[in-house]
Formats: sequence, structure tokens, C-alpha cells
Amino acid sequence: MKGLYIHIPFCIKKCAYCDFNSFAAEDSQKEEYIDAVISEMSEYRNTRVDTVYIGGGTPTVLSLALLKKLIENIKESFDLSRDTEFTVEMNPKTADGEKLKMLLNMGVNRLSIGVQSFCDAELSALGRAHNAADALSAVELSKKTGFSNISIDLMSAIPYQTMDSFSKTIETAIGLGVSHISCYSLILEEGTPLCNRVNSGETALCDEDTERELYEYAAAALSENGYGQYEISNFARDGKVSRHNLKYWSMEEYIGIGLSAHSFLGNTRFSNTADINEYNRRAFGRC
Repeated sequence: MKGLYIHIPFCIKKCAYCDFNSFAAEDSQKEEYIDAVISEMSEYRNTRVDTVYIGGGTPTVLSLALLKKLIENIKESFDLSRDTEFTVEMNPKTADGEKLKMLLNMGVNRLSIGVQSFCDAELSALGRAHNAADALSAVELSKKTGFSNISIDLMSAIPYQTMDSFSKTIETAIGLGVSHISCYSLILEEGTPLCNRVNSGETALCDEDTERELYEYAAAALSENGYGQYEISNFARDGKVSRHNLKYWSMEEYIGIGLSAHSFLGNTRFSNTADINEYNRRAFGRC
């Protein structure tokens, strides 16, 4: 069965390391974009899928009304299997009890929270909108709302990180009891503010030996605490692997909806435009 990915390019602000197609936007632009996404989804009407992944950007930067409209139209356009894995990405700064309740009630059964670190200095260096307290609060609020399948993203080899600070981040993540942890090394992307600071000597990263030690520590600590490694950077408890991400690894078909989204159908890979104005025009037949 196919997977479905929907890209929401909007976020609170652009992180210093990010080269994804994401940006802050006005409400009117968000509304037009969601209408364009709904239009594109209609091209795949009644296609059967068993995983849905709304990523970004930060999907939860959308208003409750727009999020609800998007999910309603996903259900209307696609034939979701009874056991669909339905994931929504969330920045800790956007954790909102009302939105979380709505997501859960509408069938979202998995959250992916972009924590990256539980150290404020490291988060600041990355240009993240949240701090460590926000991250802890977001996870606890998600659990309190009723989500039992929660993934958090962590990052290693970032500025100011030491083995001591990284081990505290890993220990904190384990202590939260989430079902899934993605732990990956920072990749410097040309043209990003962080890359420019590193190239100018303003900011330094750890060397390759330290980076390897951080990864080996994380893999061992997570394994010892019941997180089975099933991809290079992904670890899951109780078999709660990301079924959607496994589709990419196992060459299964998936549909990508939205700005810059990639699809793999009929042994063919293709992608949407990276220009939001062009995307919107195409969706409404104005080009």
C-alpha cells in the first residue's frame, strides 16, 4: 500500500542550519497554500494509503481551523486503511492543548517532535525557536492529551555540544519514555547561516572522532534502554518503528503533496516545484 507525505513549508522562523523549503508566512498565504494542497490531493482521489506523514516546516504552526480543514480533506480524498499510521510533525514552541486534542480526535496517532537538544545553549546556536523547558512541556502535554506513539528528534555534533551535554540530552530523552527517538548528526548545508559562521571561524564544530563517539554513545545508551535500532539514526521501543519512513528505505510507493514534495510511483520519481507562487498557480490552473 502507498504512503502519503504532505509538506507544510511554514514555520515560526528559519533555523540557522536548515536548507529545507520552509519559511515564515502570513495567514493569508497559509490559507491559499492549504487550498492548493487540497486541490492537488484531489488528483489522487480514492487512492489507498496506510501511512500519512504531515511534515515541514512546522505543520502545527497552522491555525486549528486550517489543520482541521487539511485533515478532513485528506480523509475525503484518500482511502485510509483501518490501521493507518498518521504522523504530524510539531515544533515544541507550537504545542497547544486544543490543537493536540483535535489532532487525536481526528485520527492522528503519532507525533514527531523536533527537540534536537535539551541544552539551551545548543538550541540557541541552532537558531531554534524553543528552549529545553518548551521541549519537556511539549512531550508531557502530548502524553497528557492521550498520544502514546511519540517520536522526538535529537541532533549530535552541534556547536557547544560536549559528551557531557549530549549524554544529558540522551538521558533526558530516555527518561521521558517516548516510543521513538531519531538521533542524527548535524549536516552543514552550504548557504545556511550556521555554515557561514563555521566557514568564517565564528563557530566551531567537534572533530570527526568526537562525532563518532557521540553516535556510538547514543546507539549504546538507547539499546540498553529498550530502543531497538532499525535504521542508521532511528531507534524504537515496543516495535513502534516509523512505518512511513520505512517505505522510503524499502522502495515502496509514496505520494508527495505540496511544495517541493517528492513522489515515487510506478518506478518513477518526480517532485513538485519549489516556488510557492508557481505551485499555487498550477493547483488552481492559472498557468
